[in-house]
Amino acid sequence: MIWLQGWLITIFLLLYSSTTFCSGCNFNLPYCGLRCNLDLSYKNLSNIRKLLSNDNKFVALTFDDGPSNNRANDIINVLESHKAKATFFLLGERINKKTSEIVKKIYKAGHELGNHSWSHKKLTSLSSEEQLQELEKTNIAIRNATEQNVKWFRPPYGCHDDNLIENTSRLNMYSILWTVDSLDWQGDKPEILVERVVSNVHNGAIILFHDHNNKSNTVEALPQVIKILKESGYEFVTLSEWEKRVCDIVKAKSVPIEEGYFEKILCGQKTKFLTAEHLY
Repeated sequence: MIWLQGWLITIFLLLYSSTTFCSGCNFNLPYCGLRCNLDLSYKNLSNIRKLLSNDNKFVALTFDDGPSNNRANDIINVLESHKAKATFFLLGERINKKTSEIVKKIYKAGHELGNHSWSHKKLTSLSSEEQLQELEKTNIAIRNATEQNVKWFRPPYGCHDDNLIENTSRLNMYSILWTVDSLDWQGDKPEILVERVVSNVHNGAIILFHDHNNKSNTVEALPQVIKILKESGYEFVTLSEWEKRVCDIVKAKSVPIEEGYFEKILCGQKTKFLTAEHLY
């Protein structure tokens, strides 16, 4: 009975934390981004695969919550050994004298850096001014370490609201979510993470991992994930490379025709796309 009680408590805490942090989050809030003015709501982002042909085999690895003190270097080493690029979404409060060297190392290795807020608060519970401060402070911390401006933002817990979208735009950043979630923060065994990612991957996928000090499962699963996907023909790109490829495809397939099209809402305007049977 004791083990059963412990199991029930664990399940309750997981469900409670998910409800607490994500309640009120509108994952499908429509908002405009990228140079092709794509609707980046979670639903539409996941549907990008419908615009890609079988030859568009590329994915973007992303790592949230760093820079960690002892896992980030391991992740960088795995990526380097497998010649894979990624994007790291950093928390400003974790960038200090010691970890700023890790930030520099990530950047110099050819990976991309993104803003994940200063303190990982649920930003939709803050005022617009407080949101802006969370974003600006993190941008400054990354710029101080790399002398580079930040292009990408990922909101903690995926929580957006209109104020946050506006603040992101004011700072000339794109807010981006994900399409495949490893759920590595749960502490599952590496083989479970591998199966979860590989079974859900698709062309143009944005894969979510975390850079956590207290968990090794991501570092242990990562080589196998990369190996399997590379053997399946996938290329690993940064988010800026992902953006260029997606926008080039969107532009090429945004062809007005009199019939046989479906409508996408891009920045409040209707754009005609060829249907799947006309595309391939």
